[in-house]
Amino acid sequence: MTQASPFATFYATHFFPVLRIPANRWLHGCGVLLSLSIFPLAALLRQPGYLLAYPFALALPGLLGHRLFEPNAHIGHVRVTRSDAPKLWFWWANYVLAWDLLRGRRFE
Repeated sequence: MTQASPFATFYATHFFPVLRIPANRWLHGCGVLLSLSIFPLAALLRQPGYLLAYPFALALPGLLGHRLFEPNAHIGHVRVTRSDAPKLWFWWANYVLAWDLLRGRRFE
């Protein structure tokens, strides 16, 4: 029997449970795709300053999803203020969620 990694436990018990509404999940996924599009755009246009938009492109759609569909005020809207897990885990969990959405994972 294998034991789940600490990140997998965090994803299943802390990150994912506050994303019950599909529209909120998809906004998080759109933030990931939008943020990833900044890299080729900055390279194509030769504008490295565009990379400064990366954190905003990643975070704003998810924050909008929490504002519009799933407030979760008890845990706070801005994840950088949370201290219940390493900060990078919240960033990486968005990418895991986007991958799950793109490959058609069923969330039930």
